[in-house]
Amino acid sequence: MNKMKRVLMVALIALVGISMFACVGEEDVIKIGEGTWASNAFHDQIAKIIIEEGYGEEVQVMSMDTSMMIASLKEGDIDLSMETWSGNIPTYEQDIEDGEYIKLSTNFDDNVQGIYIPSYLQEEYPELTHVKDLLNDEILRATYDGDPLFWSDEQDSRVIYGGPEGWEATKTLHKKMEAYGLDEEYIFKTFPSTATLNTTLKGAYDEEAPWVGYNWEPTAIMGMYDMVLLEDDEYTPELYEQGKSAFPTNDVNIVVNTTFQDTYPGITDFLSNYETSSALTNEGLAYMEDNDAEPSEAAVWFLLENEDLWSGWVTTDAYDSIMSYLNSQ
Repeated sequence: MNKMKRVLMVALIALVGISMFACVGEEDVIKIGEGTWASNAFHDQIAKIIIEEGYGEEVQVMSMDTSMMIASLKEGDIDLSMETWSGNIPTYEQDIEDGEYIKLSTNFDDNVQGIYIPSYLQEEYPELTHVKDLLNDEILRATYDGDPLFWSDEQDSRVIYGGPEGWEATKTLHKKMEAYGLDEEYIFKTFPSTATLNTTLKGAYDEEAPWVGYNWEPTAIMGMYDMVLLEDDEYTPELYEQGKSAFPTNDVNIVVNTTFQDTYPGITDFLSNYETSSALTNEGLAYMEDNDAEPSEAAVWFLLENEDLWSGWVTTDAYDSIMSYLNSQ
């Protein structure tokens, strides 16, 4: 009987040891919350390479929607988010003020959305710079292949293209069509997916044909094609609600949970220095699209192409280790 007790005790101790080891190992992994959009995956892989190769800490990327990401940050179930779109989180300002999670830096703040035309079209019609210029007499009189500019035989009308119904941006553009009187000369044609919307843009661009419609940055297609965002009236919340102003921009921030800074001071310094732009992100997304590349492959390409940028984010030792890794890929 005593022998059996000793065997059970040894087994129990072994199980406890394994459990404790597993917990320690899990705590040593830096968990990054990742949204369902491509730019988030791209930036997460850049951070993963720098943290693992430069600072020797393991990184786990965890897919989740925005609401789960914010809840997980508050609970400490994830460590950081590389793309927290502050304007899309109703509680963001209060969360920061209450210390629910901590902002380290702004990844990029030049993200824009609205009505675009190809650059070659603006070169031909330099007077077309503002959304309201779509109603200028010169634009309304202009033709392409015998039809009015921006004409769609399918719709038997001039067309402005848009994204899916149900999007907040689409709701705003419906208001804009009416508020500016665009609905008197154009149909606002929406699509069930951005892929279909972008197919119309690609088709027009390949033929250097007229095209006008909604898009946003950063996206792959904005990195692939030279597009011009038409100006709009200055943003105010009141005018925007009526569809009479430009879309607001968003601070896309890097945030961490409340224990991260004390646990990882060196990595905190790196993340505090991390700053890119929509234009740089567009390039990375375009590389993924053009080369059928995974986000991790695009991250390696980006770091090799932008050494002068990120070398200032990290320590000298981290830089040397990261470059050694990149050169081995």
